[in-house]
Amino acid sequence: MKLLLVGCNFKTAPIELREKLAFDGPKLPAALRELENRYGCEAVILSTCNRVELYLARAHDQPLPEHGVIAEFVSEWQRVPIQQLQTILYAPQNTDAIRHLFRVVASLDSLIVGESQIAGQVKRAYELAHEHGTVGPILHALFQHANGVAKRVRTETGISRGHVSVSSVAVDYVRQVFDHFGDKTILVIGAGKMGELTLKHLRDLTPRRILVTNRSPEKAAHVAQGCGGLAMPWEKLDDALVEADVVLSTTGAPEPIM
Repeated sequence: MKLLLVGCNFKTAPIELREKLAFDGPKLPAALRELENRYGCEAVILSTCNRVELYLARAHDQPLPEHGVIAEFVSEWQRVPIQQLQTILYAPQNTDAIRHLFRVVASLDSLIVGESQIAGQVKRAYELAHEHGTVGPILHALFQHANGVAKRVRTETGISRGHVSVSSVAVDYVRQVFDHFGDKTILVIGAGKMGELTLKHLRDLTPRRILVTNRSPEKAAHVAQGCGGLAMPWEKLDDALVEADVVLSTTGAPEPIM
């Protein structure tokens, strides 16, 4: 068996670089097909806000490309200078790569240990690669086993009990500051996936008012409607900050916005 993992995560790369390396939209299936065509290998790409990892495998005796070759592929594909990748990429092979994936899917390698989203993200990464025909016998077996590992960890340990996501931890902290929220105004800055997850937990607090602001007024309005909140124009962020008792910022901006 020959298995190679090349990737980076929140421990090795800052968010602004991870965003540049993300395989999203049509770029992901195109990159999968290019990996298969160029190197003749099975391929799965796991791309989330916290990690970008390429899993490559071959069932026959021909060796896999060196990890430096895959680093050059990422550099070329994402238009990021190779010099920026040399210190942030890790490249475990064979059993070390298997062990790494099992730690990832069990959420032991997550920003919040025990968070439940990563298992679903790993499953979707495998399903997309399978859909585009880049999964063969090795990666099929590996990711099927990884799915089983995730299920066992959730059922046989207490790792996923309670609130175990970045957004839920933030809301739990807010609970430690205030003992009631019926007279509080909460402002959420950002209307992406993290903002929506945060608002899902905020609804349980039943605050007097929820304000949502985002650079895209359409996104702010959509997310605010889903939680019974009020969309605020981005240009009025300062006014919203004055009104708010609690501010939760969930943007992906590389620089501070406040």
